[in-house]
Amino acid sequence: MLGSKRLLVLIVGLLGLLGCATLPEQPGETQPYALIVLPEAIRLLALDTQTVDPRLRLREIRVTPGPHSLRFAYAGSSPQHAGQQADLFRLEVQGGYRYLFEAKT
Repeated sequence: MLGSKRLLVLIVGLLGLLGCATLPEQPGETQPYALIVLPEAIRLLALDTQTVDPRLRLREIRVTPGPHSLRFAYAGSSPQHAGQQADLFRLEVQGGYRYLFEAKT
């Protein structure tokens, strides 16, 4: 019985840590924005000057129109590429557009 209580405390603690992970600042839905769409195999590590918690599995993120710097890491099923980080990626986005990314190894 004591072991299950410790496990419960550990699980609650881990959920609490994940709850502290915050999203990068995004424009409101009434402001102009572009949508960046990421597959499961790509993790966003940084958006402009803001670091993104790698525990977040962002599928979509809204960004203001204009130039942005993004840093990605590979999180797909290829073991030899797992955790590999790409060079800083610069992208200029236009409001109202969707930018779809895909992982290629």
